Amino acid sequence: MFVPIDNLYDFLDQFVDDDVVIYRFYPHGSRKLSDISMLRSYSKYQDYQSVLGSIPILMHDQEPLNFDFYDDIDPTEVLTLMQKNRPQRVEELQKRGILNLAIEIQKSLNLDIFYGRHIADSWLMCHSEKNSLELSKYQPLGAIGVYWWSHAMISRDWYRYAKIDQRLNYSTTNFDKDFNVYNRAWSGTREYRLKFAEMIVQNNLFPSTSIKISQHDNEIHYRDHTFSNYKFKIDADLSVLELNQFDATASADYSYEDYQRSAIEVVLETLFDDPRLHLTEKTLRPIACGKPFIMVSTPGSLQYLRDYGFETFGEYLDESYDTTIDPLERLRCIIKSMRTIANLPKSKKSYLYQQLHEIAQRNKKWFWSDDFARKIVNEFTANYQQAYTLCKESQNGEKILKLWEEFKSVSSNSRQDMINMIAKVKSKL
Repeated sequence: MFVPIDNLYDFLDQFVDDDVVIYRFYPHGSRKLSDISMLRSYSKYQDYQSVLGSIPILMHDQEPLNFDFYDDIDPTEVLTLMQKNRPQRVEELQKRGILNLAIEIQKSLNLDIFYGRHIADSWLMCHSEKNSLELSKYQPLGAIGVYWWSHAMISRDWYRYAKIDQRLNYSTTNFDKDFNVYNRAWSGTREYRLKFAEMIVQNNLFPSTSIKISQHDNEIHYRDHTFSNYKFKIDADLSVLELNQFDATASADYSYEDYQRSAIEVVLETLFDDPRLHLTEKTLRPIACGKPFIMVSTPGSLQYLRDYGFETFGEYLDESYDTTIDPLERLRCIIKSMRTIANLPKSKKSYLYQQLHEIAQRNKKWFWSDDFARKIVNEFTANYQQAYTLCKESQNGEKILKLWEEFKSVSSNSRQDMINMIAKVKSKL
């Protein structure tokens, strides 16, 4: 089951009901409010009344949810979004002198761009994280979560050549380096990566580790970074590490040379100091390529993988870090495990790497199987159907009438006009 990333949402479109309109961020990876648009033109939803009866689903499944990011939106962002999705409505609001009022209302609604556009008082939020407190912040705005592991399908596209790449068939007993670490961005939720890099240096692990680091992120040098978690503050000079000059697109590819040279990939995930489970293509790259891995991620990430049918390496490696809650202590556990491996005599290392790669090959086979792809899709459809049913039950028009109350002093419509329109739409559902 191969799904190109450009067609991922078109692929999902076949599993949702006819009255569902998919909204997504485009270009992929953007988080800008103004980059939200309908997946396609949806010719049957060109007039206001037909849109009122549809069910919206916002695809926020490629990045972690961040409610505060949209807490104080630039009015120009809101206007751009409105002009993109409903240009005629913007002209109408402007003529009636209430465009600024509409923008202020939208600003207060975070990602609920559907306020006043549907008679459903709820909307669907497709996301890719478990244990999410961020999702709960959207529930008062009417959001109903639809979880699916979108990165699994994305990775099957991005790394598709790994399935047949003969260069990934190499000796699993002799490597130049014990560990391979990709460490590019370190701002925001990734600031723990600076502390991890410092620990690599302090524990003299960098000779046995292929690791690069960016000295600047978002035009800020790591020495000038203000840490959200003071535990991650660093003192060491990281210039001893090779400079990382790759850009963000590197995560969409893999390097067979790196996997030939290094035995174990140490995965630095997007989230670490966080209760959420949000595993991305960073985790799935070594799996797709048949490499063993150590997870530097949120607690429970290894169990998350096991729940999807993958094996981890607890028979041979200390994986107690996965249940260590304190983030700094979790880093220490991972470093301790790395030191143990690095200090093994060569004969024991060769045996270890052979056993680890046998597990990794089984993971690779499962990842590329149709059964795994169906498992991901079936989970989406089950979660979607449950949320869709709840959303349909909320098609009462209460939010539209509330919006009318906010506009009534300048509206040319009466409350009864709105009630009549809602009744007319509901009669066709």
